[in-house]
Amino acid sequence: MEKILNLPKVSFIVITHNFSQFVCDCLNSIKNQTYENYEIIIVDDLSKDDTADKIQNFINENQNLEIKFIKNESNIGQLASFLEGLKQASGEFICSIDGDDVLFPEYCAIHVETHLSCSVALTSCQQVEIDENNTIHTLSSIESPNKKKENFIIENKSFEEFKEYRSANGFDKAGAEVKILDNDKFSFATWHWGPTTSAMMRKSVCEMLLLIDRAKAIKITADKFMFSFCHLIGSSAVIFKPLYAYRRHSSNYSMANPVMGNKKYLKERTQNKYFRNNKKIRRQMYLFINENKAFFKEKINKANLAMLYKRIFLSFDARFFKGLIKSLFI
Repeated sequence: MEKILNLPKVSFIVITHNFSQFVCDCLNSIKNQTYENYEIIIVDDLSKDDTADKIQNFINENQNLEIKFIKNESNIGQLASFLEGLKQASGEFICSIDGDDVLFPEYCAIHVETHLSCSVALTSCQQVEIDENNTIHTLSSIESPNKKKENFIIENKSFEEFKEYRSANGFDKAGAEVKILDNDKFSFATWHWGPTTSAMMRKSVCEMLLLIDRAKAIKITADKFMFSFCHLIGSSAVIFKPLYAYRRHSSNYSMANPVMGNKKYLKERTQNKYFRNNKKIRRQMYLFINENKAFFKEKINKANLAMLYKRIFLSFDARFFKGLIKSLFI
């Protein structure tokens, strides 16, 4: 049968900073994806170790892969580095990958199928947790999204002609349980997803973030800003299946305390940072959208722009209030 449909391209934006020990594991896990239509964009945020050399060696040894390598001239941070990579991306879907994490082979395939089965701006999966030595510490991370009601199975959602390409392009026959998080029901500024590497975003949505002209000034966690924006624009979905390994070590955001990853056990300065981010996200998002008001009014029309403002300021849930009240006493 003559091929009629083309599968979308995925852009993996891998962000590294002093990840010499881990970056090759990360890049090889992308190389081993069962889904083959992808590119790799590596952004090294001025590493001071030999991370850049390790990356260049990987590129030299994998000339058959589509790879772009960006070396920042200064340390600009995660969000600004992501935006530099996004400028070079040609895929319909975007993944921001931490250079110390490891993807499972079906990661890309299941994310893509979920996007094609439900129209959302962001998909996020569950995770396994590993340490510096690639030892698995938990297969059921409490940082992963938890199962709720109203789930569906993505294998039952694929349209007929697309099914013909499933086997050839590495889609998991077992499927994965998925929950759509409608942005009318799931509040803005709360956290519904896994960490950075867990997600795949539609480029048509996340490329709006290129309007940010002060990315280095946005000090809140990059994934919180990106994911909250995508959810605000086009809702999100959670895949209840671990598709990658999140690495806990001494230099990541959680400070590796503890291995199980429960936020209530985080170091005090990290806890304080979580609560400050929760309070700042609304102001930062409002400023971003309001500074580009004409663009958003043209892009999504005046009525939907008003809805964005409403969701930013008037959507709350119990977790937000609990975190806000707790932060007042820190």
